[in-house]
Amino acid sequence: MLNAIETRTPPTIDDLATLPEEVSRVAAGIAAEVAEIDKALTALDELLNLLQPPRTGKIRIEWWERKGRRVPTPVIWSHSKAGWRAVRVPGTGLSRRVRSARDFNDTCKQVKAICQNVTTLLKMREQALAPIAMFQRTTAGTLNTNVHRLTLACIGIDLAMGFARQAFGVKDDVGEDDEEVLCNE
Repeated sequence: MLNAIETRTPPTIDDLATLPEEVSRVAAGIAAEVAEIDKALTALDELLNLLQPPRTGKIRIEWWERKGRRVPTPVIWSHSKAGWRAVRVPGTGLSRRVRSARDFNDTCKQVKAICQNVTTLLKMREQALAPIAMFQRTTAGTLNTNVHRLTLACIGIDLAMGFARQAFGVKDDVGEDDEEVLCNE
């Protein structure tokens, strides 16, 4: 059974000292998992490049920048008079976009299987990064809100302590004479 004093004392900074290490360890684990997923996506992109002819409809995984980070993006290449152009497509249903006509016919089944794996890996990557994004969103808002609330709370505590000192006749300043009296008691 817990002692009443133990349950009423707030944690000290020493009690929270391991928190940054725990957060860093979790973030490092997520980063390692995402790195492995990215390696697998790069390997599957190479397979897609080898199995498909250089024609309109070729599916690839490009690394495009979004919000300051490079993210894997499925694209379908198309050729026109202006040249080659990559059109971004969603990762879901990627296997349904595989071409099976003419030059693509020989490797259509293999490309569909690879596209299914790409879809799975993209979902895994998104799920792995979701806790980090949620942590960033919630902590940013919470910290901003708490700073203002904490400031107001401290002002309120200072005012209440001032009123209490005034009501009970407690002096704010402790003089040399008062220090001797306090030390003797």
